[in-house]
Amino acid sequence: MTLVLNTEEVVQALALEDYIDAMEEAFTEMGKGAAINSPRTETWIPLTQDGASKKVERQARKLLRSLPDDEDPHSSPEWIRAAKKSDRLNYRLKTIAGGYPKRGVMALKIDSTSDTRPVLNGAKRSVKLPLGAGWRFTGMLMLFDIVSGELLAIFPLGPLQRNRVAATSAVGVKHLARKDAATLGIIGSGFQAEGQALAAGIVRKLNRVKVFSPNAEHRKAFAAKLEKAMQLEVEPVESGAAACHGSDILLSATTSMAPVFEFKWLEEGTHLGSINIVEADPRSFQKSDRVVVNIRPFGGGSINKRSAKLHWEKMSDLGELLTGRTAGRKKADEITFHCNNIGLGIQHAASGARVLANARRLGLGTEIPTDWFLQKEHT
Repeated sequence: MTLVLNTEEVVQALALEDYIDAMEEAFTEMGKGAAINSPRTETWIPLTQDGASKKVERQARKLLRSLPDDEDPHSSPEWIRAAKKSDRLNYRLKTIAGGYPKRGVMALKIDSTSDTRPVLNGAKRSVKLPLGAGWRFTGMLMLFDIVSGELLAIFPLGPLQRNRVAATSAVGVKHLARKDAATLGIIGSGFQAEGQALAAGIVRKLNRVKVFSPNAEHRKAFAAKLEKAMQLEVEPVESGAAACHGSDILLSATTSMAPVFEFKWLEEGTHLGSINIVEADPRSFQKSDRVVVNIRPFGGGSINKRSAKLHWEKMSDLGELLTGRTAGRKKADEITFHCNNIGLGIQHAASGARVLANARRLGLGTEIPTDWFLQKEHT
């Protein structure tokens, strides 16, 4: 039987602590050469630019105009209003696959969404738009048995998406930050930033968090929410430099498509983490004492114009760090940098397999016949 889960059931099935363990296992398997990833594919169709179908453009603009400003909990009303004014609306289909024998599954992530790239507070941002029924997103994970090829499960990506990113950053913190790191600085006050802070608090005994984002009202509300969740002092600060000052760990988690901090703001002994290349100061890759990325580009290629300028040969993969093939922090005053640079199929396989196992143990989900997806003809 194939198991189908809804969002609430995925949340019930796996705690953030377990995501961290799953990511550590997945990247260790990758470091051993016992895991496989496919490059991410992203196919996009312009909906409003020159060359777009006029009929589709009318439908897209009508739907976008009707999106309530406060409907998406992950984007501020300011972002949604900027998105509505944007003249560049795109549909994007993103897929990525990966798996490894230890968990016996191959995972396929499918993300079907629309987005815009408006300029906010002087920086271009990627704003995804919940244009599905009930103003929701469409994203799913499919798990396949690597022996029989059968479909094991289908479930929404939502909770898994944030948690696997946060957990991967936490693995970097666990293996690169100083053992006595106690103060965390966060740049960003959205969906991903919350996960980053919570996960960092699991692998290090924190006593203080400082947070900066350009919207003062939003960062104050975020700080209050995070303080309640983490049961420690969370201070909203007035600048990115203030978030860096005195922080043992500095994590950036934003939708910005331009750097949100300067390397010179970091102090000796800091561990730096970012969830993509473009939000990081390029000097972080040049001047940090240790630079670790999730994975270097396949075949030595580049992901975007920014990544094409980086010296990937001087960096280490996270899997190499976990298997001891490359060194971690050697001295307390080193600045270490983990760039959580790209999502990988093994992350989805590792977390998805655990979600499936726990869901079955807890009696969650709805089973449908696997026979629906089987056929005599090969494809």
